[in-house]
Amino acid sequence: MIDVPAVDRFDLGPLGDILRDPSVVKIVHAGGQDMEILAHRLGQPPQNVYDTQIAAAFAGYSLQTGYGPLVQSVLGVKLSKDEGFADWSRRPLTPAMRDYAENDVRYLHALQTKLASLLDRRGRTEWAAELMQRMVTQAAETPAQETLYERVGGKNVLDGRGLAVLRELAIWRDLEARRRDKPRRSVVKDDFLIEVARRVPQTASEVLALRSAPQNLGEKAAEALVGCVLRGLALPPELRPQPDAPLGLDEAGAVLVELLSAVVRVKAVQENLPPSLLASGDDLRFLAANRKCEGKWPTELFSGWRGAILGNDLRAAMEGRLAIRWDNKKGNVALFAIPQE
Repeated sequence: MIDVPAVDRFDLGPLGDILRDPSVVKIVHAGGQDMEILAHRLGQPPQNVYDTQIAAAFAGYSLQTGYGPLVQSVLGVKLSKDEGFADWSRRPLTPAMRDYAENDVRYLHALQTKLASLLDRRGRTEWAAELMQRMVTQAAETPAQETLYERVGGKNVLDGRGLAVLRELAIWRDLEARRRDKPRRSVVKDDFLIEVARRVPQTASEVLALRSAPQNLGEKAAEALVGCVLRGLALPPELRPQPDAPLGLDEAGAVLVELLSAVVRVKAVQENLPPSLLASGDDLRFLAANRKCEGKWPTELFSGWRGAILGNDLRAAMEGRLAIRWDNKKGNVALFAIPQE
C-alpha cells in the first residue's frame, strides 16, 4: 500500500518506473480519473492498464458497477463500507482505515483473473482491451481550461449566461484539483457545478445552502465559487459560450431514434452487454439527425468492437433493410436483415 501524500509529486521514483513499464500489468477499478492524474505526473499515460470495471461491463455487468458490489458478485466477498466517508487526509491512518484501504486493492488480482477468463471464453478480450486503451489515451489528452466546461455532464440545461458561469466554475475546479492532486470530480461533482450555474448564488452562505453542496465545501471555497459566478455574469452576451444547437429532429427523426434504440437494446440483450456500452442516446440522435448523410454518421458505431456487434444492424436499419419481430417460439425479440436486391 502506498501513502500518496508521502510520495514526491514531481518524482514518483520506482513507482513511476512501474507505471511506465509495459511489461507490468496495472490493475485498477474505474480508473479513468486516476489515469488523468498519473499521465500528468508521469508526462505520459501509464502503460498496460487493466480496468476491472470495463472488463465487468463486457462480462454482462452494468457499466457503472462499483468495486464492492463486483467483488461480492464475482468473488463472494462482502466488503465493509464503514470508512468510505472518512477523512483520508488525516495521519496516521486508523487500523480500520488501513484495512479499508487494503481491501480496495486486495481483491483486484482475483477479480482480474476471473474476469479475464470469462472474457476469453466469450471472445471479448480484444473488445475490452480496446476500450481500456481508449480510456488511457483520453486521460493523456490535456484540454484547454476554457473548454473544460464542455465535459461537465448536464450542461445542456443551461443558457449562454449559465454556460459562462459554468466555464468559470470548471476552471476553478481544475485548478483546485491540481492543487490537491486529486481527480476533478473528487473536488466537487458535476451536478453541483450545474446547480451553481443555474441558481447563480452571490454569497457564500447561498452557495453552502444549495442542495447538492458537499458537506465539507467550506467558507473559503464557497467564496471562490461566488467569484466564479460574478465573473461569468459580468461577461457581455456576445462573449458567452453558446448552447449546443438542437439536432432539429423532425417527427420522422424522433421515431427513427426509437427504432435505433430498440436495435441497440435487442443487441445488448443478445450479447449480455449494457446498452449504454454499445451506444449513447446522443450517438443515436446524431445518427438520426444525419440519416441522409452517411459521411456524418458517428464512426465509432461502425468500427472496432461496436461495429462488430452493432454496425451491420444499424446500417440495415438506416437503409430500411432491417426487420424487428417477436419470436413467439423462442420468447424473444429478433432482428432480421433483409438482403439488398
